Amino acid sequence: MPGTASARVNLDIRAQELLSSGIRAGVIPATFSVLLDLTTGTSDGQADLVYAASPSSVAASTVTSYDLAGSLVDSFGTSLTFVEVCLIAVRNKRTTALAYLDVGPHATNGFGRLASSRGFWPADAGADADQGSIVAPDSWLVLYSKDGVPVTAGTGDVLRVTTSGVVGSTNSWDILIIGRSA
Repeated sequence: MPGTASARVNLDIRAQELLSSGIRAGVIPATFSVLLDLTTGTSDGQADLVYAASPSSVAASTVTSYDLAGSLVDSFGTSLTFVEVCLIAVRNKRTTALAYLDVGPHATNGFGRLASSRGFWPADAGADADQGSIVAPDSWLVLYSKDGVPVTAGTGDVLRVTTSGVVGSTNSWDILIIGRSA
């Protein structure tokens, strides 16, 4: 029996500045707080597909491909075909200095390039090897688009995670992809 998916994302960042003199002396708070409630569905601001994985023991300089159009399976064993992706979260679990992850469009059929004002990375397909986002050791990357970024089977459906060249087979990360089937 297939499952249904939804997501609730709570981003709450609280910072403070301490001013030691002047008329505004004291603690000045700064907050950034957002609650995203992605209810079950296929419209903007909704989700019905969730993919989660925690690869481990991945060698240095390795490319891991995530084909968003039919090769991923959910926790029920159901094949997932994303039509749009609205959230990607990656946590680099390795703590070794310089052992970053590079997350972005794959050189072949790269997903997430800017098209019609929707995308996570620039539109230049020829520069895919240099496009992406760096996730430093013990750090996070979260990308969100309420409208969703289109997945185009055969031409724009592969997300890649590339490990840095830092020696060792201890690269590991958590990845969460949330999107829609229609």
